[in-house]
Amino acid sequence: MAEGLLHWVNLFRRKVHSLSASSASEEETSLRLLSEQTRLASALLTAGLNPRSAAEHADLVVDALATSRPGSPEAFLAELWSFTMTTGAPPAAVLEVCSEAFTAAAENARQARVHLSGPQAATRLVMGLPLLAIAGGMLAGYNPLGFLLGSSLGWAVIVVATGLMFLSHRWSARMVNAAQQWNWARGMAAEALAISLVAGQPVHQARAWAGKIAKDYSRSPEDASRELAQCDRFVEISAQTGVALVGLMRGQAQMQRHAAREEAQVRVERLSVQLMIPLGVCVLPAFIAVGVLPLVASVISSTALNS
Repeated sequence: MAEGLLHWVNLFRRKVHSLSASSASEEETSLRLLSEQTRLASALLTAGLNPRSAAEHADLVVDALATSRPGSPEAFLAELWSFTMTTGAPPAAVLEVCSEAFTAAAENARQARVHLSGPQAATRLVMGLPLLAIAGGMLAGYNPLGFLLGSSLGWAVIVVATGLMFLSHRWSARMVNAAQQWNWARGMAAEALAISLVAGQPVHQARAWAGKIAKDYSRSPEDASRELAQCDRFVEISAQTGVALVGLMRGQAQMQRHAAREEAQVRVERLSVQLMIPLGVCVLPAFIAVGVLPLVASVISSTALNS
């Protein structure tokens, strides 16, 4: 008996570990890989290699990048590479900026994933409470399945509990999906403006390219408008004070990425509280219906038979 109990405890521990250890998303993996590749390519360019050789040694397939999915990190890098080759911008500096931006975006994605793993694991475990209650009743010597499967009332309880669990699953999944929404390209418009200025382009051309980057890679038109409004604000400050605009734009990009990280943390903290709503409204009644009522019915039936 003790060995069997220990076996089930170990299975439960492994299940908890598997639920909490969420894997990296496709975008996070892509950002990490591009960060390493661009850092290596930048170092090779600084050492004196030509752009084509540096890209080959860093496993950057430029032709494949050009055909990447629109809005992806690969498509963004392909656009920057094309800009560098056509404008004469220093490729080593551009790729170094890309590496820093990709690293920061990947770290934002990792932190959001880690913070979400706790609420997600708790939700999945709680969803299994009704089944655990049935198993507990069977181990205790009662017969909750006899009540659930042997009467019309039991089948009605099963239907209601199943509907509540399905509603809780869809409700919780929608909350988690909303909390996972983030924009890996946050701050990239400011980086593009700074890169364009370093390449010697006038401010109005740099601003136009930054606008295109914001439009193509922001999560929504509202996000693009807010980021461009911040860029315009710093352009105006630079014009009024004479401060170098490139430094302002790089600082703005870093602030945008930091703000994205804080916003993701706030969403996850809010999610931890919001997930209690479907658990309390749906899972708890389903647990009572499937786990408690059959036990009570079994106890009453056993008492009546013994008397």
